[in-house]
Amino acid sequence: MTIPILEVRDLKKYYAASAPFFHRGERPVVRAVDGVSFTIPEGETFGLIGESGCGKTTTVRTLLGLEKVTSGTIRFAGEEVQDADQAGWRRYRSSVQAVFQDPYSSLSPRMRVWEIIAEPLITAGKMSKADIKTRVAELLEVVGLPNDAGERFPHEFSGGQRQRVAIARGLSPQPRLLILDEPVSALDVSIRAQILNLLQALQDKFGLSYLLISHDLDIVAHMCRNIAVMYLGRIVETGTVAQVRDNPQHPYAQALFSAVLPPHPDKIKPRIRLTGPQPSPLNPPSGCRFRTRCPVVQPICAEIEPALEQTRAGSRAACLFAPRASQEEIDR
Repeated sequence: MTIPILEVRDLKKYYAASAPFFHRGERPVVRAVDGVSFTIPEGETFGLIGESGCGKTTTVRTLLGLEKVTSGTIRFAGEEVQDADQAGWRRYRSSVQAVFQDPYSSLSPRMRVWEIIAEPLITAGKMSKADIKTRVAELLEVVGLPNDAGERFPHEFSGGQRQRVAIARGLSPQPRLLILDEPVSALDVSIRAQILNLLQALQDKFGLSYLLISHDLDIVAHMCRNIAVMYLGRIVETGTVAQVRDNPQHPYAQALFSAVLPPHPDKIKPRIRLTGPQPSPLNPPSGCRFRTRCPVVQPICAEIEPALEQTRAGSRAACLFAPRASQEEIDR
């Protein structure tokens, strides 16, 4: 059996919220991520989608070690990492790198490009200066930048070029997994396709695995094989792109994908418009968290919190009214 590159099980991240001055008892808790599970096979791209505030960025921060996990398990290449010692975390961090949304703020304006790319290598202290110089030159070529770009500062480049620098920096310690947090949302539309094509070429060349975080459903559908839809800290549907995009079973996923232009005019579906604001993770609704905005809500939805179960369409959805697969269909 092949060991997945990343396995996340029942991941939770809670924050203690500030309480009113006269508040007594336990402090209120923000459930930013509340029981998220997913698996990324080696060499594949997994997409995590949902509207702002659903918990995508907090999930990324916990995976990068920027936030301490409240509970749950993170396994990288079969080894648990959330309770690893300092040496274990260093190995993990060199194997898991990130490319963030804004290439204008993620690169230090005071460092030359070669310093930015070389920084992870210098910090690791395992390569000579000559080897680091060679490595930086190789990475500049790989991401499509001239060798003399290393002597320039980030402000001398366009947005697309800066994102290429950020990708080169992420590749410098030879990671196995890249976390792509909205990697093209800050770029011009004309540049986005170039960066996405570069990422796919790098994946083929180096056998990289990607975790793609995005609100752009078209980009996720283009890049990913498997995706998960998040709502208010939980995954409400997960499956292959074809399963979730073409035949979503959860009402929230149906609403999301109804806004995407179909691949063929004959497949146009009516737009599903959600009413009401998104609830706060400080005080989520009882039962199904989507019930306050759901167009097919029933009284039982306030009483039972649905679990992810396999549907007849092949995806797994957390909805009491999604058509569930029989045991025979699951065993196929």
